[in-house]
Amino acid sequence: MKIIEELTIGSYETYKSYLETGTPSVFISKKTGFCRYCQTQFEFDEGYHYADNYPIYSRIFCPICGHLSIDNDIRYSSAENKYLPYVANLKLLEMKSKVILKINYKAIQIIDKLFMIKVFDIKEIYAFDIQNENVTWKRYIDKEISDDLEIGYMTDYQKLMENTALWFYDIKHIVRKGTTLSQFLRRLRELIIKKEKNVNGYTKKQVYISNVGFRHKLFANVLNLAHKVRFWDSPNVSYHDNFLNYKKLYIDNFLNENFEKEIYTLMKKQNLSYNKASFKILSLPCTRNMEKHFDYKYIFLLQQICEIKNTDIANILYEYYKNKIEINENSYYCNKEEYLKNIQKEVKTICNFYKLFILKIYKNLKLKQLLENKSNIIIDIMNLWHSANNKTKKNFIRHKIPFSKAHDWLSIEVSKQADQEIRFHISKNIMNRFNLYMMNTKFQCSCISKYSNLKYIARQMKNCSAGYKDRINNQLQLVAISDNTGKPKVLLEINQDSIVQAKLYRNVPVFKDNLLNNLVIEFAKKVKLKIKTDDISIKQDNNLKNIA
Repeated sequence: MKIIEELTIGSYETYKSYLETGTPSVFISKKTGFCRYCQTQFEFDEGYHYADNYPIYSRIFCPICGHLSIDNDIRYSSAENKYLPYVANLKLLEMKSKVILKINYKAIQIIDKLFMIKVFDIKEIYAFDIQNENVTWKRYIDKEISDDLEIGYMTDYQKLMENTALWFYDIKHIVRKGTTLSQFLRRLRELIIKKEKNVNGYTKKQVYISNVGFRHKLFANVLNLAHKVRFWDSPNVSYHDNFLNYKKLYIDNFLNENFEKEIYTLMKKQNLSYNKASFKILSLPCTRNMEKHFDYKYIFLLQQICEIKNTDIANILYEYYKNKIEINENSYYCNKEEYLKNIQKEVKTICNFYKLFILKIYKNLKLKQLLENKSNIIIDIMNLWHSANNKTKKNFIRHKIPFSKAHDWLSIEVSKQADQEIRFHISKNIMNRFNLYMMNTKFQCSCISKYSNLKYIARQMKNCSAGYKDRINNQLQLVAISDNTGKPKVLLEINQDSIVQAKLYRNVPVFKDNLLNNLVIEFAKKVKLKIKTDDISIKQDNNLKNIA
């Protein structure tokens, strides 16, 4: 075993500053702080200084002795009872087929409820087993093993954040003795690349990730190296500063937690590359086009679009929805998790439309133009098609209904179907909430609770609402607003406490009628609904914008 690099951070000398030794002045565990200079604890206003583990205002005055701490002079954890590194020694060791990163340190634990400080001796070992393509992380607390994990998977970020000393060290943190942390990381990369070539015969790869802030660059790059040792031919994992949100949105919602462990097992069992094993586990076709577009961020798109065998059409769908998602990423008001799930449903519907209608009926339709101009019409047509009985479907095909008339034809024919009565599964409190009179009983609002009512509204308003037969429930409701003669004037689609559509006769948006537009706004305010549609104009009153 050969020592390649070594460094020491911090000192036990009380009055040596951070700039001299790298020792923090203040240790904070969620809402409790400890000042090294005056050896006292204090309450800490976490929300004022930190959000999502990142500093908003990185200047702290000790309320007891007045000492000022700035940036890396503050050792902060967003959770209680974590082990905060005090004085640490890092070593990089080389073995025949392994690389070892060893960290020995004193750690402070602030126990909030007891308002006391404890000090522990901790040792961490990152073992990069090059020959067996395996990586482990072990942590010993006062010589007793506390943690023993196999790492090298995307899920490691959440498991190791705030549990390893590496999380707390900025790449530019002051070092008391030895090389810089930046140089230490570079030597670790070089050593792993050399070992991969000498032991496994692998070619040199780019293993450095730069799109992460100084605060967690060391932590993120060590995790990426662990991933590369396990999956050398995989792309780098971009552990950027917003990685947890990225993982939750694009991975956790669409893949199971152990998907990479399944990939690793299959790679070993069948001697496959990372991509080929990934495609098998994720049920994707192993094609050049798939390899070109493969990205975990858009995995839910790829899993839907891969059913389209025409490469050009698949590319059109992928690029259209990829751009749509990227545009939405900057939206502050949008619930991104809900938005992506809706996109997933929409893509599935569009793919079904392509296979059912374009391939078999409307062979001259151009999908790209339809997506840009008539995607809502396509979704309505598919909803109506699923509500149509066999007789209606056969008549549609026999009469060769042109695409320009398909929506209206299906709307009318589905509403004429002699189906059995269906009561929708809507709780009484929801129906009572929406069933009310407006403008001194001039208008009545009613939540549609039966299929016969739905068909009546579809016939009277000449719209596709009959296609909602299988969709209405406690999450999605349709509310009709009728005048004092009982004639329906407005139909609202309400999805999870938000108005997402507001239509007049023949699907005309409600803002075309000022009286009814204002009526819908008053209804939204009265029953406390958000407005998430351009069908309603709220420009008349700035105060009304707050409900959008």
